[in-house]
Amino acid sequence: MKSEHLSAEQVIDDLGDKVAQGLSMMVARTRADLALYRQTFPGWVADSTDRGLLNWCHDRAWAHAVVIFDGVREVSFVDRPPTRELYVGTRYRLRVKKHDIDGAIATYLTQGALDFLEQEPATLDGLEEIRLIAGYGWDAELREIGAAVISLRDGHDKVIWKHELDEPTGGVTGTTTPILPPTGPRPPRIERSGDTEGEQRDDGTRDR
Repeated sequence: MKSEHLSAEQVIDDLGDKVAQGLSMMVARTRADLALYRQTFPGWVADSTDRGLLNWCHDRAWAHAVVIFDGVREVSFVDRPPTRELYVGTRYRLRVKKHDIDGAIATYLTQGALDFLEQEPATLDGLEEIRLIAGYGWDAELREIGAAVISLRDGHDKVIWKHELDEPTGGVTGTTTPILPPTGPRPPRIERSGDTEGEQRDDGTRDR
């Protein structure tokens, strides 16, 4: 990739309104599913581990994405669990995950995950594959889904930017949050496993 990363505005414009609105709709529908689940089975939700609840949310988000983007010409899917990815054209490759307030994500650091999270230089200008994380903000204390977001990173811990997408109604303006390095001590986020089965699982545990 070029020494200068694409801005959020460049990426969103390149993805197009149909994709950006579709990702936002995916999150809105998943948020509604979680509210209904909590209303219908409050005990089940209360008893769920963070891992279990986030895996449930991830499955709902992916199911909505498949429906929303079905028939959208520029969008294609890879759905071979544990690998689930969206391609927009030939340039953009996306995975769906929850984001912490600082833009951090949780994933098993398999070789496949490391390869995905690190942007690679292009052999020709404009032909690089750009890897993005789409999903939603997650309130760990309330265990609630926040705004739809998309982020660009170069490596597991280097977040270039995190962008909040417009709500489906268009009533919320998208904003970009520059990610600054932490100013104080921070617990390690190393997550390794010899089993690739969990690579795409989106859970809230930190001790894997």
